[in-house]
Amino acid sequence: MDWTFGSMALQSAEAVFKSRSGEDVFLGVGTYGTSADKQQGLGACYRLKVEGVAKDIIAQSLNTGHDVAGNQFDLQIGAGGAGAFNTCAGGAGSMFPGQRVAWGCQYGGIDSEADCAALPMYPQDSTAMKAAGDSLVALCEYGWEKKVRMSGAGLPAGKCKYNPTLLDVARVKCPEELVNLTQMQRTDDPEGFQASAGSVRQASFPNTEKRCLAQEPGHGVQFCLTRMMDCRKPSGAFKDNVRPELMMHGRRVVQTCAADGYTRIDVNCGCANCYC
Repeated sequence: MDWTFGSMALQSAEAVFKSRSGEDVFLGVGTYGTSADKQQGLGACYRLKVEGVAKDIIAQSLNTGHDVAGNQFDLQIGAGGAGAFNTCAGGAGSMFPGQRVAWGCQYGGIDSEADCAALPMYPQDSTAMKAAGDSLVALCEYGWEKKVRMSGAGLPAGKCKYNPTLLDVARVKCPEELVNLTQMQRTDDPEGFQASAGSVRQASFPNTEKRCLAQEPGHGVQFCLTRMMDCRKPSGAFKDNVRPELMMHGRRVVQTCAADGYTRIDVNCGCANCYC
């Protein structure tokens, strides 16, 4: 949960990164699936310029999925939609108490800031989240405040169909402040943090003409900043999904969390056949 956009841990990391580098950005994680990368984007960081968002986002891709397309970034935000698999709510072993109905749409999640208030505040094991100073309601509201999500209320396509447009996507160096949280780092990072010399601009970017048209049938999610939060172990946490020669020693896979969403499982500690 402390990888979720707007968490206290990420806001602290943003402040330290700005002090060190002068870069005033949001930090986050999510999915950017690309066949152009040797590891389908896993572990790589992308600088995103998003229409309507006050600052660029540097986000690390920790996940893959059949429901994520190219030219799209799927950002982890509070109650952003569980997607294809939901372990957030609705079951005895789910991370959060209560039923799924409060979580909104399967894809897109909560469709208005006011609806955030109906979410459970904390996981079933709430101690760590309370200690971190976070709550699910606050994380949900933060996504609306920073305009990384849009509402479909009163619009033709209806709820959960609208998303901000991606204006630029470039692979950049992963900030230490971010990989310190994820414990995943590539050996082939570009040199700098800017979407300029030394970065690797993604195909079709910068985007000056295309719009995110996910709300229109048949258009897909190209050029969209979509959103998710599925409360599951990400693809980058499985050793079979990474190539050792592309990863830094000691930071080869994502260091995942226990059911409280905060307590780290030390993937170097001797799990059964390296599966934790």
